[in-house]
Amino acid sequence: MSRLSFRAFVVCGALGLGVAGPMTAFASDLQAEQPQQGLRVTYLLYSGRPNPSVLVTDPAQVRAIEEQLARSLADGQRTTVTESPAVLGYTGIQIERLGDAGRGSAPLVLRGTMLREKADPAQAALASSSATVSRDAEVLEELLLDLGRDQRVIGDVELSVIRTSK
Repeated sequence: MSRLSFRAFVVCGALGLGVAGPMTAFASDLQAEQPQQGLRVTYLLYSGRPNPSVLVTDPAQVRAIEEQLARSLADGQRTTVTESPAVLGYTGIQIERLGDAGRGSAPLVLRGTMLREKADPAQAALASSSATVSRDAEVLEELLLDLGRDQRVIGDVELSVIRTSK
């Protein structure tokens, strides 16, 4: 509960006023503090300005993405990759699990056939990490690009740049 909502609750109670307003504020404050369940999909396109992202909360969509992720990881081949220095332009799609499912899991970055955990920025400079290479990852990338287009966070120009940079 925010300090302002708590004060409004206390003042209204002390004055004998109805507490429906502050209780409603209290309920919405509690909901805001609860972690959102689902996935955040971020299209890594820009340097110096926010990247477009989509919040996926529909259980059917979350399940479809998670199933494709699981297929990509299960059927893929593990390999070691070296993080490249900062590159301008499209660098992939970041997938973050939110809420309980995201606790303790690093975001995943997908580009083409490669799926890897996002490196900690403090350790990313030319550090080796493990990745999964899978044809299923390409299917997932297309699914997520379609999602971004459908949600209107990426347009035809961005899609054109992404598809030519793969």
